[in-house]
Amino acid sequence: MNEIMLSIIVPCYNVAMDRLKQSIDSLRFIERIMNYEVWVIDDGSRDDRALRYIEGLNDPHIHAMRQENSAPGGARNTGIDICRGQYITFVDADDFIYYGPYVEVLKVLQAEQPDILAHGYSSRYEGSATAFMLEHDVLPTCWSYIIRRSLLSELRFTPHIYHEDEEFITKLHLLRAHLITLPIHAYYYRYEAESIMHKKDPKHVLKRFDDYITVMQHLQALQLPATHELALERRLDIMAMCFVLTMMRDFSSMTEYKTQLNRLRDIGLYPLPLHWRGFRYYIIALITRFPAMCSVLSPIVKLIFKIQDAPAEKRAFASHADIDDAD
Repeated sequence: MNEIMLSIIVPCYNVAMDRLKQSIDSLRFIERIMNYEVWVIDDGSRDDRALRYIEGLNDPHIHAMRQENSAPGGARNTGIDICRGQYITFVDADDFIYYGPYVEVLKVLQAEQPDILAHGYSSRYEGSATAFMLEHDVLPTCWSYIIRRSLLSELRFTPHIYHEDEEFITKLHLLRAHLITLPIHAYYYRYEAESIMHKKDPKHVLKRFDDYITVMQHLQALQLPATHELALERRLDIMAMCFVLTMMRDFSSMTEYKTQLNRLRDIGLYPLPLHWRGFRYYIIALITRFPAMCSVLSPIVKLIFKIQDAPAEKRAFASHADIDDAD
């Protein structure tokens, strides 16, 4: 058998079967382009319907296994550990890929074979992944990336936390890697108000903020060369900006704002430094110097998020309040 070129890891937890079927069906054309495999990792769903569905396909390219719940990051780690492809990528079980655009992405992968191939950007870039992060904002969701498996070595997702993509993708860009970004939007992200990243109940909201602080602390603890430190500093500034924007969306009182801003202060990311990271970043950095402005402008931020969340199709950065390119 030919070497497997691409492994696709699909974490699955209590997903509706029609959506899982749509997701898997959107991947099966890849057989006509390259040798591939799909691993559906059932992360402790309430029943084994997903496992039985995959087994019923009787497709030698598509596999499934069940494990105890460890959240999407833990499920992706399992997939990384068992897959065999030269490259790996990720697809969520209720999302799917667009045939035409993804064909173009795979053609570039075959022809140029970079360490990291990223789709969904506004323009093409080719060069060092760290140099890219030094000058640009990165899409923080793992399903925007096709990654050479050998590049990862010990790099894995932190299990049981939200925003695990933010940490993983930032660390990925800090590796010695050749990156190509493509202005091709090949992924359909299904926005769900009740998904773990969008639930509005206080328990989930507070956990999202707790975990975002944890992710930023993990990144601050990295020991890096000077050039990498500059790239990480820029990324942390953007993450702090996203933290503030999401705070203005999810909270309403001055007490809540001050609590969250003080948490940023405790880890050295508040007030946001007045570096040029793009116009939006600079405006938010100014606003954070006057916490009362967070309360004044919060309704506008809430309206912007509401407008963003209206379409069913979302680009990778939307769920994290990130931005496409600040420059």
